[in-house]
Amino acid sequence: MANKNKKWLIMPKVHSKFNTPELEEILISKANSFLTDKERVTPSFIFLSGGFFDVQGFAYSALRGWKGAVKPSTSDSSGRRPLIEATFASLSVYLSSLLSLQSDFYFAYDEIKDILLDKKREDLWAIISEKLPFISLPPSEMFGKQSSPISPYFVIKQDDQLTLGELYPSVYLTNIIKSIKSRFFIFFQYEGYTAFGFFNSMPPLKNFGFEKAITKFDKETTPENIIAYAKKTKNLKEVLVALIHSHNNAYLEQFLIEDYETLLRKLLGDEL
Repeated sequence: MANKNKKWLIMPKVHSKFNTPELEEILISKANSFLTDKERVTPSFIFLSGGFFDVQGFAYSALRGWKGAVKPSTSDSSGRRPLIEATFASLSVYLSSLLSLQSDFYFAYDEIKDILLDKKREDLWAIISEKLPFISLPPSEMFGKQSSPISPYFVIKQDDQLTLGELYPSVYLTNIIKSIKSRFFIFFQYEGYTAFGFFNSMPPLKNFGFEKAITKFDKETTPENIIAYAKKTKNLKEVLVALIHSHNNAYLEQFLIEDYETLLRKLLGDEL
């Protein structure tokens, strides 16, 4: 079954070969430093930022620190497929709409809190606060024959820009690669753009930058200025800001999933 599933997992293809090696290296180094856990365990991770391209495509740039990961390339003659990258890039498409809804829940939660406290209804607020975190539930098509719906992830912590969570084993695509033992992720929204990070060990929460103001990137968007910004990043939020600017200005290699709609139909079970 695993081999059959690997055949339909859509592989990313080269979209833009232009790359700034120094920028890529400093972003990978910074991501690695903030993800390293309390026992100094070196993490495996893939960060990516992208957007929908043409009608059905998804183009993205990525930072890779995952052992065994193969970068999509037209020059790779080894025959190895970029399976890990295809999995995480596909998961980012799959999760985007759900996590955007999750962010809407966060804002609704804050509004409920303000209203109840303004009305001096601390009693109702105490009840609601015990039910957190709000978890968005996928539509019934996503859970097939199961008797009740489940979210594909659990939220560990969240603010108005960043969501930290863990994917459940029930997320179908992760079953393709057995070596992915843990499925921590972050989802970041910034000025209308988004970025993901997938990693296998949990760093201290202070490394993420929750509830911290982001240092603005307000200079001309050149590779040199993004590198200077990246070197001063204080947390993972700011690393993702630098990645978003790098992708939006095509300073890193870009790869393309040509047909994410077919992928999602298969993921939801319509064409398996």
